[in-house]
Amino acid sequence: MGIVHHEIDEGVLVLTLDNRGTNSIDLDMAQQLASLVEARGPDIGAILLTGKGDGAFCAGSDLGELKRAHDAGNGPAELLGAENRAFDLIASLDIPTLAAINGVAVGGGVELSACCDIVYASETSSFSLPEIRLGVFPGIGGTVRIPRRIGYSRAMELMLTGRTVKAAEALQIGLAHRLIAPADVLVETLKLARRLAKGPPHAIATLKATMRRGWEMPEREALEDALAVAVALGGSAEVSEGLRAFFAKEEPRFPRRGSEQH
Repeated sequence: MGIVHHEIDEGVLVLTLDNRGTNSIDLDMAQQLASLVEARGPDIGAILLTGKGDGAFCAGSDLGELKRAHDAGNGPAELLGAENRAFDLIASLDIPTLAAINGVAVGGGVELSACCDIVYASETSSFSLPEIRLGVFPGIGGTVRIPRRIGYSRAMELMLTGRTVKAAEALQIGLAHRLIAPADVLVETLKLARRLAKGPPHAIATLKATMRRGWEMPEREALEDALAVAVALGGSAEVSEGLRAFFAKEEPRFPRRGSEQH
């Protein structure tokens, strides 16, 4: 049975997948992940996802559990549905989300990383989407989120071939945003997460919402929407503090989530 360890570090909710070395996601783990994300408090300014150990970030759906469900004639709906719910919760958050890829990311592990805003990866990590070899495909958002991250043709090639992408190529095509020495990947990702957690929560939430809307809009409409939102932010308490700190040559102390913003 997999478990999701959790701790809070300077406003960062650190979630660590732990399942027998592979950190594959079974039903219990998927449900835990969703519950922990939903139960986060207003003091949480960022979420960081990683895997226990240095061998795997996440090897995707627990194949043993899927096989048992298949043999029993139940199919994958329960597990994939629970994973999809957890992944959607992470992908729709209005706070920064980060993944520290500390080993292999396979199948659902890649799909989970694609739910995050920022992905830092070990220099020895790798990514693969081998589901086609089992007669299925990346069905937990992978066919949607991964093409949007790395492009349609690259995503199609990876999903059709199931080949393994090493860290350097993952950085080149956009599956990862920075490569870090294996011993430091969690430390560096957490360092960034702490800084982002101290950022202006209303502006961050508005940024994420505006980019998501803009992705679905025609360019001119998206530009007009972004300008209107940026102008509306101009009178916020966060802007007042940001300007004060800039001219005082100090670090800003932004009002926390739930504070008055206007």
